[in-house]
Amino acid sequence: MAFLPNGIVSLLSDLGLRDPSVGIIKGNIHSRFREATVVDLCHWVPVQDVTWAAYALWGSYKHFPPGSVHCVIVDPRGGNTGKILCAETAGHIFVASDNGVLTNILNGGARVFSVDLERVPVAPVRHSWHTRDIIAPVAALLASGKLDIEDVGPAEESPRLLDFKLTERSDTSAQGGIVGEDRFGNLFTSLVEADLPDAGSPHAYVADVAGNTVQLVNSYRDVEPGALLALFNSFGLLEIAVRNGQASQELQWERSDPVTVRLSEV
Repeated sequence: MAFLPNGIVSLLSDLGLRDPSVGIIKGNIHSRFREATVVDLCHWVPVQDVTWAAYALWGSYKHFPPGSVHCVIVDPRGGNTGKILCAETAGHIFVASDNGVLTNILNGGARVFSVDLERVPVAPVRHSWHTRDIIAPVAALLASGKLDIEDVGPAEESPRLLDFKLTERSDTSAQGGIVGEDRFGNLFTSLVEADLPDAGSPHAYVADVAGNTVQLVNSYRDVEPGALLALFNSFGLLEIAVRNGQASQELQWERSDPVTVRLSEV
């Protein structure tokens, strides 16, 4: 699907809302594209947590119409990262630092280009915060249709990818890893529903995680209060939760710990 800009720009960041940073980014976008519709996807990504942001982006962008541009402003190396990427897939464009946050997008077969400041009119560019001075204006130019992705710079042959455990599948199971937790204490994993062998019903599966075997269900109402459960959340990712509780507090876990979903009779 070709990218046809619709004027929407989404923002995913770890900037919070306690200082003017988010407002400044929006100002930079509107300075170059006054009619832009800027959507605050989330500004409370755990600070510098690229893995969390990568999965949040992957699970969120599909809820936007094709033609949207998505900015990711999360970087553990500070604001001056040296390389900014633009990627395109399924009629969407993504603008982010080359730090692995686009891993799930790129693994889906996206085209990716590196921004060349000799080609793209985004001056002034300061030394302290390239995400503000490059990502926001490039996104605005792409969203307005004034810039085509092929014109931002050369194709990027070796974008950085996260070193996260790949999903392992068999005829009866799928194994991934824990990605992080949300503000409710639910643990979300790298597994998606398409990873599972087709059994027709979530109740045919159980999840093995942190020494526990947990029933896969359709909703929280399917278990008693205080019980562990597994389900596919709004991102489309397998989530480990406790009804009326916090799985992150009740389980001993670390990021990338294995999670296996298997047919319950196996």
